[in-house]
Amino acid sequence: MRAETRGLDGLASISPWLTKLAWGLTESKDVCVDFDITVNEKVHEAVLVYPALFPEAPAYVRPRKSDEAWSAHQYPSTGTLCLEWGPDNWHAGVTGADLVVSTHMLLAYEKFGPAIGITAPSRHEQTLGQRVRVETSRFIVTQQLQSALMAASRETSIALSVGTLHRRPEFVAVATQLGEGEAALEFGVPKEISDPNAFASWVRKGFVVWCDEWASLPNPVKDQAVLRDVLKAKGRWPWQDDEQQAGFLLLADGQLRLRPIALFKSAEGSTAVEYFAVDCADKGQVRQPERNAVLQQKRIAIVGLGSVGSKVAVSLARSGVPRFLLIDDDFLKPSNLLRNQLDWSSMGYDKVDAVQSAIRLVHPAADVACRSFRFAGQESSSYNTTVLEQIAACDLVVDATASQKVFSSIAAICTRRKVPIVWGEVFAGGIGALMARSLPGLDAAPLEVRKAVHEYLAGMPEAPFKHAQNYDAEVEEAVFVAGDAEVSSLAASLTQFAIDALIGKDAPRFPHAAYLIGFQKAWIFEAPFDTHPIACPRAAEAPEAPTFSDESLVALGELIDMFGEH
Repeated sequence: MRAETRGLDGLASISPWLTKLAWGLTESKDVCVDFDITVNEKVHEAVLVYPALFPEAPAYVRPRKSDEAWSAHQYPSTGTLCLEWGPDNWHAGVTGADLVVSTHMLLAYEKFGPAIGITAPSRHEQTLGQRVRVETSRFIVTQQLQSALMAASRETSIALSVGTLHRRPEFVAVATQLGEGEAALEFGVPKEISDPNAFASWVRKGFVVWCDEWASLPNPVKDQAVLRDVLKAKGRWPWQDDEQQAGFLLLADGQLRLRPIALFKSAEGSTAVEYFAVDCADKGQVRQPERNAVLQQKRIAIVGLGSVGSKVAVSLARSGVPRFLLIDDDFLKPSNLLRNQLDWSSMGYDKVDAVQSAIRLVHPAADVACRSFRFAGQESSSYNTTVLEQIAACDLVVDATASQKVFSSIAAICTRRKVPIVWGEVFAGGIGALMARSLPGLDAAPLEVRKAVHEYLAGMPEAPFKHAQNYDAEVEEAVFVAGDAEVSSLAASLTQFAIDALIGKDAPRFPHAAYLIGFQKAWIFEAPFDTHPIACPRAAEAPEAPTFSDESLVALGELIDMFGEH
């Protein structure tokens, strides 16, 4: 700091434009120095602030009066000037004197630049996120909307539907449909946003209005009457009368530059709000592994939608799985929030229905069947048969119940119908987890794989946990609890395991049928992420074609006679 004070004193001694230099502290007790800069006889009262982490954190300059705006290179929320050095290029060799000189240069550009046709140079471009940060009304421009507008006729206005989400202070709007009737084009937005009966968003009707010139419009537009008069003069006002309208207009020019404007009916006169168009088109970027394309043809049954199953379901939806069968008999309780994928917006709802909504919010086109059903429980036998048949028709079953009774029932069905199955559970205390699979033609039957796992565990030191079904246990009055981090870790691995079971049968990335995964140094795990593959039997070679005995043929004849007329 002594070097800083001497540096500023030296600068002031040779710079007539720099005066005052009064040292002190800010309200938050950071060291600061007030100084005045004179440019063309105008005095700018500034303060240079040294954060407590200086010089590792950058010092900064702002007006001493918080409501003053000096430059286009100034952050509106804090008043801090954007100088030659900031968080993106700061180094400990930059001094306060350097920042004061940079401030003088910026103010000189602002004063004299317009007269000679130059502007202050910018050292960087803001990211889209930085530009959007201060915009409280945002319109999301999707790839689907851009493509539809490129292909659309520009002769007349086009009907438009817009769904708007509101989470204070932002309003975020997205086009949900272009056109009307049978020719309407849906943009794949979840019904929770596009359906007015869902009450999850504010759904408004309006128009896309082609307008090649809008320089005469105020920016931003605040008065609906002004907007109407300009568009009527161009023959582009989409309504038949001059009354105030409630709806949404999307102005578009020939280069597909967009101006989204919401309209309201109001006696106050300010009846238009212009939204900031946020370009979210993916530009053809591929965000899924190429091998995941196969998943688009698959259907997965998930039994148990607790902390593991709910996370696996949503993760598989993000991976591209389009069809699900969800089975669980429980509803979401406040205590479930500690580990479940769901949140308070699903409180009290059946888990199958809530996870269905969660899947559709990330994969709107997903086909999700829900069965509120207690597997291997007291249910209708006919309904039980229906559910079992639906499970047997899937390409993969995920058992996330950690229940031996449920597993035995599912294993029998999967063995009979040759359906792959994966299962897993977190050990109480969160010390680790187990995941296993049975792929027909590659691994032994599910019960044989489970038997091999139990035999492996029998040869290990006694585990410091009981059964892991509820993810907690008591040992010598100590309570071991598995947290969300451990459950999430298993769910991520189990998702990979499930995807590999669907698309990697010929060359699986997971060569073993079962794994123990350590999350901490405990029991047999020597360190976190210590993994123990378990050798499990492989599938038996295909049996020879059966030969039928005379007794079998006689029995078959009797059955044909009995059922032949049916």
